[in-house]
Amino acid sequence: MKKRRIMLAVVLCLCMALSLVPAALAAEETADAWDGTADTTWYTGDKTEYDIGSASALAGVSALAKEGNTFQGITLNLTTDVDLSGLAWTPIKNFQGTFNGGGHTVYNMYVELEEGQSGLFEHLYEATVKDLVLKQAEVVVTETNTYFYQGILAGWAQGSNIENCGVTGSITANLGEDAGGPAIGGLIGSCKGVDSLTNCWSTADVKTTNPNENAMVGGLVGQWENAATGAQIIDCYFGGTISVAEPETAASGILGAALSFNGEVVLISGCVSYGQITTPVGAEENAVHIVMLDEDGQAENCMWPDDGKAGVVRLIIVWEGNTGYASADPDFDETVCGQSVADFTDPSIIEMLNANAQTPGLWALGINGYPVFSTQTDLLPADYSAVEAAKAKIPEDLTIYTDETVNALNEAVDGVIEGMNKLQQSEVDAMAKAIEDAIAALEYKPADYTKVDEAIKKAEALNKDNYKDFSAVTAALNAVDRDKDITQQSEVDAMAKAIEDAMAALEYKPADYTKVDEAIKKAEALNKDDYKDFSAVTAALNAVDWDKNITQQSEVDAMAKAIEDAIAGLVKKTDTKPSDPSTPQTGDEGGMAVWFVVAGICAVGIAGVTMVSEKRGKVK
Repeated sequence: MKKRRIMLAVVLCLCMALSLVPAALAAEETADAWDGTADTTWYTGDKTEYDIGSASALAGVSALAKEGNTFQGITLNLTTDVDLSGLAWTPIKNFQGTFNGGGHTVYNMYVELEEGQSGLFEHLYEATVKDLVLKQAEVVVTETNTYFYQGILAGWAQGSNIENCGVTGSITANLGEDAGGPAIGGLIGSCKGVDSLTNCWSTADVKTTNPNENAMVGGLVGQWENAATGAQIIDCYFGGTISVAEPETAASGILGAALSFNGEVVLISGCVSYGQITTPVGAEENAVHIVMLDEDGQAENCMWPDDGKAGVVRLIIVWEGNTGYASADPDFDETVCGQSVADFTDPSIIEMLNANAQTPGLWALGINGYPVFSTQTDLLPADYSAVEAAKAKIPEDLTIYTDETVNALNEAVDGVIEGMNKLQQSEVDAMAKAIEDAIAALEYKPADYTKVDEAIKKAEALNKDNYKDFSAVTAALNAVDRDKDITQQSEVDAMAKAIEDAMAALEYKPADYTKVDEAIKKAEALNKDDYKDFSAVTAALNAVDWDKNITQQSEVDAMAKAIEDAIAGLVKKTDTKPSDPSTPQTGDEGGMAVWFVVAGICAVGIAGVTMVSEKRGKVK
């Protein structure tokens, strides 16, 4: 570490001349907005406790302090969030009472000055400030060569107690080259004596823009001078940024520099710093996460990132008259003051912090992945367990659901916003419910009725009059339920099979053998011996197939025709041409015919009839 020139002088209270410009930062809608006026009507002077219920009443505190009222022995209770609207704020001078923020927030404080102390309070003397948060504050110190202290909560605190207070926003100091010992801190510029800071935090951006080797910059406190017994910074954290323009500037996350001229020490215990500290190139050793301690300072149970920067540095001061030159003690073991941490999300880190904290259960893991206070609900992650439980219920196979309902589910899942805080828990729960509702609304795709449709098409192509009983097919068709979904595909396939099975079981009606019977009757009435060749008739009779069904009617009709044709083709033995039963017989030919008929009937009639009868019985 380079030698650092430190001006050793006791800081006296300085007068302030303020020149303010508005800032353009939005506050929460619920905060009472300041119109620039100061209301002092609430202060009667005969009470020890007053409520501050508006932004103008808070401005009234500043106005009364400017008139010399220190509020010593008086408690002021802030009863609402206030928005200072970026208007010119005059720091409350020499406050010696108790200011109870009541857990409320002051938004958009804007301070700009050339000299003096800046902050909500200029100077806290034996005062108490508790349960107060300043958000989106902006403090600007224009170029000055005066001796000054700057902070967002207070420029200077002496013998005061600061409890459960925090700040966000920025403080920028444009230092004059010859400004003597300026101290700039995110929360408080300079502490003196027996001040006590407990459960305080800063995520402010702290910056110096001009080189000044005497400056001391801290994310929480710029410097601590002449500590007294009981001076302490307990269970505090810094998570903002520090940027300095001068290589010799002392820059630390919790306390820029601890300077004790009386042998007393300030105790830094259980503090965490994980902010970003930027120094000019070549001055990286001057960036320290926790504190630069003088020979009498003390730190314990602290934590800082394992990023190569020191956590705690012990300074060796060499005096030359009223000027001291400081350099780092190369033999100092910073592990006696705490430990560097590679991963703050490790649950054991929060456990260790809470084990050492004076306030039980003080620490919790924040949304940013670093320790914050368990009371900072806006910095704590919301509980996403319901969201994860809802996601776990999403079916593995979404292909069986309709595209529309799956798209709605995907939109619900994609609509989950990570990193929300506990104040937004209802929104996170709504995300979980949206997923649950989308799952409940999933609709199965309809079953595939292709096989059913094919079976129905087959059935519709049938002529039911051709069958003995078509009722089974009709019943199977009527049993088709078109409301089945993809999970009931087996039932749909069973419907198709039922139709197919019913069709397969159909029995055709038998063919109409009336014409065959008539033809056979004609054949049976003939005496084959009367004909030269009766074999064609016999063959036609033998060819009759009695097992034909209605769809084979043409074949049956062909059988009848074959018999008729065979009969028609018969030629009698006495004829030279086929006999024509319609031709009348005359003379001897007629007599002979009668005789032959009678003789045939007598001789072979019985045998012929028997033959045809046997043949029909055979084919039937």
